[in-house]
Amino acid sequence: MDLKKIEHCLDRAIDFLYHSQLPWGEFKTLASWNFLMMPAYYDSSPFGTGLILHNLKGLNDERISKMVDKAIAFLLSEKEKGGIWRFWTSRNKKRIPPDLDDISVISSALESYGVQFEDNKDLVLNNRNKEGLFLTWLLDERHKKNLFWKLAAKDADCVVNVNVLTYLEKPLPEACAYINKLISENRSSSYYYPSKLAFFYFVSRAVRLGVACFKKNREWIINSVLSCQKKDGSFGNEMETGLGLNTLFNLNYFGKETEDGISYLLSRQRRNGGFKKQVYFLGIPWWFLALSPFYGYYGSEEITTGICIEAFKNYLSQR
Repeated sequence: MDLKKIEHCLDRAIDFLYHSQLPWGEFKTLASWNFLMMPAYYDSSPFGTGLILHNLKGLNDERISKMVDKAIAFLLSEKEKGGIWRFWTSRNKKRIPPDLDDISVISSALESYGVQFEDNKDLVLNNRNKEGLFLTWLLDERHKKNLFWKLAAKDADCVVNVNVLTYLEKPLPEACAYINKLISENRSSSYYYPSKLAFFYFVSRAVRLGVACFKKNREWIINSVLSCQKKDGSFGNEMETGLGLNTLFNLNYFGKETEDGISYLLSRQRRNGGFKKQVYFLGIPWWFLALSPFYGYYGSEEITTGICIEAFKNYLSQR
């Protein structure tokens, strides 16, 4: 593998993000009513910016430093009292209750860069069901009376639970057992992340950041990810390939499969240095999409590029 070519592609991808970051520090999140993301419109959210901060961690570059500073300022400007974030920003006309995925992903990103903010961990710990699993939504009494939110109130999403454990840095037994069962059954029960590779990616990231209770399923996750690889080296599309590669790298797996995956990403980089927008997550549970007037499929060039930057970074760090 030509390392200089990978370094060049990484540099171009960083440059794409640098020039596409919005003036107030946000990275765009796009919404669509279909899985092809065509058409798609800008739907201001802090979540994508939190995800990209994780992707950029560990890279030393003046452009990275400037992006990180702007992104942190943006995320802090969207923080509400008590260390709370919600999916749509104050720039967005739509409103939605706060959720533990936004809170956990953004909080852990800020903590990783040494940013201080008020302690919200008790608030997170207290939002669990009787089985000990974390509930996605922080609902007030008004929302609990709404029919949709009555259904969503019971939502204990597997990826959200993984992200909460990553933030809390605590291997809470009920959540760990639930996630490990899903891993051993090679499935994901996520309402919000349609690809099981996203589930494996967040689990692998949790392992890398110290959530030890998932380590026993390392081989199972690796084999499950490898079984998804196609003849062209991809694990589906660019987003899924980045997720698959980062999962393998986080679990310290390197081999021909990762070489082929990196080669695929190199071949898919666009002229502007970015990567194609593709669905990463859903804004509302999949079972509600058919009934919803809202656009529920989310992703962007910036979010896909962040995942690919992480893959290039992880590959180069082992060479």
